Amino acid sequence: MEYIFIGGGRGGLELISTAISKNIFPAYSVICKEDDHENIKYSDKIINLLKQKGIGYTVRKKLSETDHAIIKKIRPDLIFVYGWRTLIETGLNSYCRFGIFGAHYSLLPKYRGFAPMQWAIINGDRNTGVTIFRIEEGGVDSGKILFQKKLKIGRNEYANDVERKLIRVTVKAFLDIIKKKTLSKKSLIRQEDGKATYTCKRTPQDGKINWNMDSEKIYDLIRALAFPFTGAFCIHNNNKYIIRKAESGKMNEKSFDGRIAGRVIDIDENGIEVLCGSGSLKITEWENTGTGKIENPSAGVRSYSDTLL
Repeated sequence: MEYIFIGGGRGGLELISTAISKNIFPAYSVICKEDDHENIKYSDKIINLLKQKGIGYTVRKKLSETDHAIIKKIRPDLIFVYGWRTLIETGLNSYCRFGIFGAHYSLLPKYRGFAPMQWAIINGDRNTGVTIFRIEEGGVDSGKILFQKKLKIGRNEYANDVERKLIRVTVKAFLDIIKKKTLSKKSLIRQEDGKATYTCKRTPQDGKINWNMDSEKIYDLIRALAFPFTGAFCIHNNNKYIIRKAESGKMNEKSFDGRIAGRVIDIDENGIEVLCGSGSLKITEWENTGTGKIENPSAGVRSYSDTLL
């Protein structure tokens, strides 16, 4: 099947590199340009792969009229969208044999919108999944479903672990669609709009920890945003620290009649334990954004008078 790829990110890189390794080349690609705060530039790696094979591409944050004209000229069997962040003009379906299909990290119609994997972890969900759906009129992520698979979220899995599993499922599903050539409009299932839920866009600042929250909620936030994502963070001595690893504190279930959220209550060679609105959390690894170094928090926090903000 002839296809056009629109997308990027870690998943887009894995999909394109796997497809190219199997001689399944896109007719054209529009690669997602990263935001300024994103340190890892997957777009550069995808571009290098496409250049090696002489595949036409452009790098953008939004489709242009030029891209529309190229799609109309190629008239592919399908367009596959993975790791793209802006709306796709649904009228482009008419220039594809089967239409435009997108991969979404949720069990649609749940979690329509932005950062569905992160929101699922933040909310303490035990399951997430991949949905491949046709991009159609009717609202964001609301099109008919072609493929869906449920995946478990382990209690101690971080976003990096969960995303790896989601990428594997997405890439395999894409290859099956392209190689088996069994796609038809009859295989699409309409979503139940009455069961839909939605998510809003997240910004790096949304990762600031509120130590008045329950320790489990803070732990979920840390897991959801940990590297390679923007990270949950706190302030200590006017320095910003992104927390990379944490675990339940040894005093998590002890009763405190005197509680100050954010106060350090234990320091040892493995990290620091911090009181939360309820429970406690042990931080074992964080990144000093001033130096860029990954550190054991106990190296810089030496007093039970210290309070993280």
